[in-house]
Amino acid sequence: MANIKLMVCPHDTVRNPDGWYRLVQFLTSRYELSLRFEMSLDFTEFREGMPHADLVYANPSDAIKLIDQHGMKPLMRAADTYDEALIVTGPDGDLPDISAINGAMVASVENLLPTRIALKCMEGKGIKPAGILHRDSWLSVVRSVWNGEAPFGIVYRDAYQELSQQGRDMVRVIGETEERSAFHMFVARPVLYQDLTMLLPALTEMHNDPDGGSILKEISVPAWTTVPDDALAKMRALVNG
Repeated sequence: MANIKLMVCPHDTVRNPDGWYRLVQFLTSRYELSLRFEMSLDFTEFREGMPHADLVYANPSDAIKLIDQHGMKPLMRAADTYDEALIVTGPDGDLPDISAINGAMVASVENLLPTRIALKCMEGKGIKPAGILHRDSWLSVVRSVWNGEAPFGIVYRDAYQELSQQGRDMVRVIGETEERSAFHMFVARPVLYQDLTMLLPALTEMHNDPDGGSILKEISVPAWTTVPDDALAKMRALVNG
């Protein structure tokens, strides 16, 4: 198979880039793929390059963009792994109920999907914040809550888990979404899609292979699974608001 340029969402490579290099080696040696992993230093670099890649492991918003605007096709996703949000408050005082957000300002990264997920979840409970205090990063959201600039914040769960213990101690978690509707996935160029789908049966069993299972654990993926049409449609509706 021709040389395939692979790009991976920076949220995932920041945790363990070596694991993704091991995945490339595994796929290259087992399935005679010619994969070239191009790691992005940040989201600006990733989003500039992703339309020109052959295979992309993307977050929900970027995956839908690649599918709808660039004609890529969904290939597979991490099984039973979803993008969720945490609702946080400051480190001091009595721990409030999540209903206290009603009518209060909430710090978040306004244009990212975890914020939409949290707002949708709260709306279902009859909770409506007074407004969103926009910040440029999840760390800035944590700092804003810690500094008292907003009494509550919405934080991407994975970003919170990547914080140091000192960072996590800056806020307290009072709620967590369980929407189970947004997920990272691999999308592929149409010209390669048919060839790559032939590998799906083997890749969905990768977690049962000793080497494959070790690699999946390293990149925090329980197993690979296909992307059903209904799950993709549900995520598209969420992304497009």
